[in-house]
Order: sequence, then structure tokens, then C-alpha cells
Amino acid sequence: MTEPGQPLTPDGLENVLSDHARWLASEGKEGAQASLAGAFLLRADLEEVDLSQADLREVNLSGAKLQRAVLRGANLERARLPAANLRNADLEGANLNGAHLQNAVLASACLRGVDLAPADLELANLNRADLTDGLLQKATMRRVDLSGATLTGADLRRVDLQDANLHKAVFDRVNFQATKLTGQDFSQCSFVGANLQKARMQNTTLTQVDLTDADLRNAKLSGADFYKVTFDRADFRGADLRRTVSITQKALEPAVTDEKTIYRD
Repeated sequence: MTEPGQPLTPDGLENVLSDHARWLASEGKEGAQASLAGAFLLRADLEEVDLSQADLREVNLSGAKLQRAVLRGANLERARLPAANLRNADLEGANLNGAHLQNAVLASACLRGVDLAPADLELANLNRADLTDGLLQKATMRRVDLSGATLTGADLRRVDLQDANLHKAVFDRVNFQATKLTGQDFSQCSFVGANLQKARMQNTTLTQVDLTDADLRNAKLSGADFYKVTFDRADFRGADLRRTVSITQKALEPAVTDEKTIYRD
């Protein structure tokens, strides 16, 4: 076990990694599980290293090289990873609760089922990342690049996506309930089966979005642009559609509405 906040010598780190590799290969019968909680690994070169199930709580990996690293099930709670390069890394099932990932590169990374609530991902690159079933409640994702990312089934309640790049992201079956999404550009995104109940989506751009089976009950959508949107079975009961663009009552015929739906002026 390393002393919190203390830098680890190259030989010390190599020993920890070697013991952990043996621990993984022997299913815990040999070696030792890596315990690097609180370690100072600034700009460490851990490219392609396997730290699955390692204890990395509060580790400082600022600027570290972690391309194609395997961190499946690792505990990275409150870890510091600003500007770290995690391109193509495998973090499936990892605990990143409260982690600092500002400016981190997570392009094409596997983040399926990760706990990122409420992590700070401001300015992070998540282009084409897989965040399926991720927990991102109240996460800070201002100015992140989520273009082409997959977030199917993710919990995104109260997430902060201000000025994020969301082009062609997949939000199927996500939970955006009561989340502020005002002014966001969701062009060519997919929201099939998404929970958007009571979401605040005023002045959003929804060009060529797929809202099939989406739940938009009581959503605030005034001023939104619905150009070429797919409405099949989308539920707009009680939704506010005042001053919307490129939408008519006829266009909404495949959707579900009621007497409380407020149509455009």
C-alpha cells in the first residue's frame, strides 16, 4: 500500500503492477491486488496496463498516459484525472464517483455501467465513447465532446451539458427527467424510449431527431426546432409547444397528445 500523496518510484510502481498481474491471472491466489489509493502518479505512463479491480481511490493521475488501459471494475472514487489520456481505455463497471476528469481524453473509451455521479468532466473528449447504462446524475459536462457517443440507458438527471457537442449522440432510453437542457443542439440525436418528463428544453435544436416512444409528458419545449423529427408514439401529453418551429398538429398525429398539450401559437 502506498502512502497517500506520496510519489511512487518507478520500481515501486512496477512491483505493484507485477503483483497485480499475478493476482488477476491467478484469480486472487497469488500476487496482490493493486492498492494505489492516494498515490501521486502525475503524468505516469500506464498505457495498455491492466488495473482491473484495483483500488485507485483519490489517486492523482493528472496528465497520465492510459491509452488502451484496462480499468474494469476499478475503484477510482474521487480520483484526479485532469488532462489524462484514456483513449480506447476499458473502464466498464468502474467507480468514478466524484472523479476529476476535466480536459481528459476518453474518446472511444468503454464506460459501460460506470458511476460518474457527480464527476467533473468539463471540456472532456468523449467522442464515440460508450456510456451505456452509466450513472451521471448531477455530473458536470460543460463543453464536453459527446459527438457520436452512446449513452443508451444512462441516468442523466440534473446533468450539466451547457455548450456540449452532442451531434449524433445516442440517448435511447436515457433518463433526463426534469433536467435543464435549454438551448442545447441535439441535431441528429436519437431519443428512442427516452424519459424526458418535465425536461426543460426551451429553444433546443431537435433537427432530424428520433423521438420514437419517448416520454415528453409536461416537458417545456417552447421555441424548439422540430425539423424532420420522428414522432412515432412519442408522448406529448401536457407538453408546452408554444413558438416551436417546423411542427404542426398534423405532424404530431403519430404522437400521443391530450387536452393539456399546448400547441404552437
